[in-house]
Amino acid sequence: MNLKNTLAAKILCNTWSPSRMTKFVDDAEIELSHALDYVMPNNIKVSCVQISLHAEMPMKDCLNIIINHVKHAVADGSQLIVFPEYIGLMPLLSSDILFDTAYQFSDDLIKRHSPECDEVLDFYSRHLAQPLLDSYTAFFSRLACLSSIYILAGTTIVKSRDGLVNRSYLFDPEGTLVLRQDKLHLSSQEHFCGLIPGKSLSVAQTKLGRMAVLTGKDQRVYEAGHAAYQQGAQLLLCPSAFSSSLGSAYFQTGVFMRCQEHPMFGISSWLTGEFMDLPFRSVSGIYAPFSVSKQGDGIVVQTEKPTSSACMTARIDIGNLMDDPDLYISDINIGIDQLLRKEYAVYHHRAAKNSQSSDTFENEPSYRLEDSLFPKSENKSKRV
Repeated sequence: MNLKNTLAAKILCNTWSPSRMTKFVDDAEIELSHALDYVMPNNIKVSCVQISLHAEMPMKDCLNIIINHVKHAVADGSQLIVFPEYIGLMPLLSSDILFDTAYQFSDDLIKRHSPECDEVLDFYSRHLAQPLLDSYTAFFSRLACLSSIYILAGTTIVKSRDGLVNRSYLFDPEGTLVLRQDKLHLSSQEHFCGLIPGKSLSVAQTKLGRMAVLTGKDQRVYEAGHAAYQQGAQLLLCPSAFSSSLGSAYFQTGVFMRCQEHPMFGISSWLTGEFMDLPFRSVSGIYAPFSVSKQGDGIVVQTEKPTSSACMTARIDIGNLMDDPDLYISDINIGIDQLLRKEYAVYHHRAAKNSQSSDTFENEPSYRLEDSLFPKSENKSKRV
């Protein structure tokens, strides 16, 4: 990297210093929330944020996007707000030089130009990682303290002893860090960049219940959701970023499915926008088990426009998670559905053939699914 990039990095770090971040939040006139003064398990309000970004955004615009979403959530009585993945890298949008470098980096990443990518990542580790982390944590800690709500500050790229990790941070109403979680299952691009996956999953006990963070691909892995549930998680906080998918079905194979497999609520927040000449789309939302959601579809609330910014707040009932889920209304297994259709077709065919004197259901021979799977002529001792 040349001297111009080094100078741009120093200017950026000075502009986004922790002291300036704290002062910016103090001057924002954020209303203090009293939503956490009295918490009832059946009356918890949570918010998910979908943010649409574009190139070359001034520092003031970047920060106001976040602060305005917090103000909106506080006005709605929210007690927890979840921001998207990679939100900690927003400062790079405010520097023309560094954004051009990031643009070229993305092109090299797509083309798998390893030496060029390694050079940029080494530059980030030496000049940007720690200063941006200090500003990031100072900003969100102060924001959580002044608003007096829980804030999952999305994620940022952190330099650890082993290498770069994609790490999320959860702050409580006092501005104290109560949970940090490294991404466990990396994307192919993150693997190529040499990011280090997390080694364990943590769950934090809060006033609102027990929370776990599943970042990006983590929410698409059954074992991650199962591990969170085994540790008592009631809320899955799921920051994600950048998807080119055109359908909502893709997004409902993530945290949406984890909520059906185990009784938990999920809050999915996505980063989207126009980057690198590619339109990134997303569907953010708050999800629940089928038997807990009012419409029986597992969706509490969900964004309608996949490329816009939004802050959605909804009420959830943690107490309902103690009830046993209704497995019958949640059975959407396509293979089972096709099997049942086939077997019931066999049943009606046999019933019509064997019924001589009456068309009533009572006079038809009884039907069991196992009869078609194991014909009566077959020796029962051979059944498994």
